[in-house]
Amino acid sequence: MPEENNEMTQASDTRPEFRVAVFGLAARFQRLLEIVLRHARHNRYRYSLSSERGPGEFDIALVDMTVAGGPEVASTLRRVLEEPAVLSVGRRSDPQRPSDDLLQTTFVAQVLFALNRVVDAMIDRRREAEAAQAMAAGMIVADNGARRRPRALIVDDSPTVRRQLSLALHQIGVDSEAVASAREALDVLAMRRYELVLADVVMPDMDGYKLTRAIKRNRALRAMPVIILTSRSSPFDLARGALAGCNSYLVKPVSMQSLRETVQRHLKKLAQRRRAAGDDYSYA
Repeated sequence: MPEENNEMTQASDTRPEFRVAVFGLAARFQRLLEIVLRHARHNRYRYSLSSERGPGEFDIALVDMTVAGGPEVASTLRRVLEEPAVLSVGRRSDPQRPSDDLLQTTFVAQVLFALNRVVDAMIDRRREAEAAQAMAAGMIVADNGARRRPRALIVDDSPTVRRQLSLALHQIGVDSEAVASAREALDVLAMRRYELVLADVVMPDMDGYKLTRAIKRNRALRAMPVIILTSRSSPFDLARGALAGCNSYLVKPVSMQSLRETVQRHLKKLAQRRRAAGDDYSYA
């Protein structure tokens, strides 16, 4: 019954779990570690001891630096694992190497804090790596020292189309605003920056081709991708779009996959141009 209760408790525990492997740690300290981890029910992370020490079978290594070969094991693990994921355990500060992360004299009192510090550092590094990857793909934009999702301006006189495109872009990871005419679009573009424009061709005051030409004539906006979405698919219409300077021409109804691939392709190119210009927020 106690084993069943323990399994049920673990199954209902939604905290992130990290596996800890020990290297050279004396049996007494291993037992103390098990006790600490078992009673840390209110800690923000859940830890379990891993009996396996192969690649990918644990997240954090505890290495006893006082045993023969301990420093060499720690050095090897630091080349394989993320730098913060290796905790060294020792008796004192050795002048021949950096101070240990944990001392045996305060092991029980400090081990949980040390593990949490490691996980916090690992999570921060992973978030930064993910953010860097998203910025390279154009899915995060640096804007006046802050980071945000890319923005698109939807230009279409149909409320239904505006709503559908807005929902589709949200699923892709792009924020959007919508206007009903090309005139409104030019007014908005003069006041706020966007990473994309998605425009219909047939509109009451100015068609999508004229809007595209107006954008491409504007030095501050010309590098911003313009995607035309229309039901017109004749070679003549495609040629008009190309001559106007549109970056892509999608024929309605547009599939979600086609829209996603087109939007992501142009956002990535825009991000590359901005990095090449040395300015994360430049259309030049």
